[in-house]
Amino acid sequence: MLKTQQHFLQRVDSKVDNFNVLSYVEVPMASNTSICGICSLRQITKTCKHWCPECEEGICDECKEHHKLLKATRSHKPIPISNIRSIPSFITDIQQSCIYHNEQYQQYCVEHALPICFKCINDHHKCNVTTLEKVTNNVKTSEQFLDLESRLDDILQNIDRIKKDRYSNVNKIEEMKTQLVKEIRQKRAEINKHLENLEKQVIKDLEAKEWQCKESIQKVLSSVIEKETMISQCQTNFQSIKQYASDLQTFLGIREIEVKVYKNEQYLQSLIEAKSLEQLDLVWKVDPFVQSILNSLKNFGSTEMKTKTSNIEFTRAKDKQAQLQVVTTKKTIDDVKLILQKEITIITTDGSNIRGCCMSEEGDFLYTDYQFVDASLIVIGSDNRLKYEILLDPCNGFDITLIDEKIVAISSGASQNKTDIDFIDIKTGSNVKSIELPGSLWGITHYHDSLFVCVEGRGIYKVNTLDYASTHVISCILPSYSYVAVFSGKIYYTNYKDNSVECCDSNGSHVWTFKNELVLNEPEGIAVDNNGNVYVVGISSSNVIIISSDGKHHKQILTKNDGLCSPSAIFLDKDNRKVLVANIEKTAFVYDIS
Repeated sequence: MLKTQQHFLQRVDSKVDNFNVLSYVEVPMASNTSICGICSLRQITKTCKHWCPECEEGICDECKEHHKLLKATRSHKPIPISNIRSIPSFITDIQQSCIYHNEQYQQYCVEHALPICFKCINDHHKCNVTTLEKVTNNVKTSEQFLDLESRLDDILQNIDRIKKDRYSNVNKIEEMKTQLVKEIRQKRAEINKHLENLEKQVIKDLEAKEWQCKESIQKVLSSVIEKETMISQCQTNFQSIKQYASDLQTFLGIREIEVKVYKNEQYLQSLIEAKSLEQLDLVWKVDPFVQSILNSLKNFGSTEMKTKTSNIEFTRAKDKQAQLQVVTTKKTIDDVKLILQKEITIITTDGSNIRGCCMSEEGDFLYTDYQFVDASLIVIGSDNRLKYEILLDPCNGFDITLIDEKIVAISSGASQNKTDIDFIDIKTGSNVKSIELPGSLWGITHYHDSLFVCVEGRGIYKVNTLDYASTHVISCILPSYSYVAVFSGKIYYTNYKDNSVECCDSNGSHVWTFKNELVLNEPEGIAVDNNGNVYVVGISSSNVIIISSDGKHHKQILTKNDGLCSPSAIFLDKDNRKVLVANIEKTAFVYDIS
């Protein structure tokens, strides 16, 4: 029965393309979800505890027991009334019977995307009509449902990415403002220091000019003072002659005094002629450039806003080549076929212990050679030739996952000194970042903007690749050599000790467990395709099995006959539909998924 319509649809006749078509309008659900519908018909009022989606009415505990026994309703599956009340009103308002004919919907018109009853078929005899059971069967595991779930997740991821980018931009603006204020004040300080140096120079020059002026004036003063002493003596002598000398003595003596007076008169005149008595002044002439700065400098500088192209890349559900329709054929694990594309030989110096593998966007094959000494990252080109090898010391190099076109994240495995995730630039071979977690780190995978990593004895941790914050998402006693995969809100991980594959939701709640030791022994590497099907390698069973998205079905798709010998790692390229499977030693295989 149809349980996921978006509105309760009532039939209305209308004309479309010159023929009658049934359209539907929303009407409210009439059933009361607070009292038992069966008891109310018996004139008894009881609070309903359960809701039957098929009957579209609430039932009490007593009626539920009768409900399970009646032949007509024993296949119905009532749900707690608290659950139905948590469902949005536009879902609970959906009815499952045709109001026009008062019969349950049994058919579905693909052309008009409408549920119809058997009596409505006359109005849709030219349309593509199928059974309602066919279109609603496994709807919650259908490609359309999973795609919508993925798109909702994508939108939230993109919104979160935008928020973080905008907050980061605000913080960056604040940091830039602080830095620019510092630069402005630094420039002001540099100008001040330069002006102080110029000031010191001009004052030093002023002091030198002052000394020159004083020296010139002092030289004249010294000479004049000397002459003053001589003339003063002559004047004293002259007064003595005037008072006490005879006329003869006076006549003969004044000639000598007259000669001295004449010489000094000539000396004083020479001072004027030599311009030795000119007034000396000190003057400061402002440099024209300094004056022009005062006159023309209106701003100390200018600020402006600049924009640059955003580097945000939105995560989008993969574009479909054909538009999704309501009626889709869901591929099952029986439809999955692997076609061998190539076999790769992995050569290492001390013998390989391949534990992680992936393919780069350029088509290179990357492997981690897990060693306690001289662990390395091996990169083999698409031509099957070794391109280069990067030593990972002190990391032991267990599992690997791609972050972007040049950065990979590698878990440390068992190490007493190092329990880090290392971010390696495969272009330069340098370690660009390390994040420590509380325990030995094993399987690792990248999904959207997060890393998921197996931590021995603790469970699964999630690390945000934008701010490197970590959260504990699944708590369990996880053994070593566990691997993890994530897809569409589900977390999958392997436990080789009890030969199990676990599936949990994003909150860590258990969804399903797969365990079949006759088929899968010591599961390790794990991957998930776009349909939610899970690929797992068995290192002891030397095989690869595929498990359905609900965990109920499985199929062995690769065995020893395909060259597998203790396979340890698997990588799935969803976009190009390729699978890379690596044996623990020497060989790996690339398959196309048909």
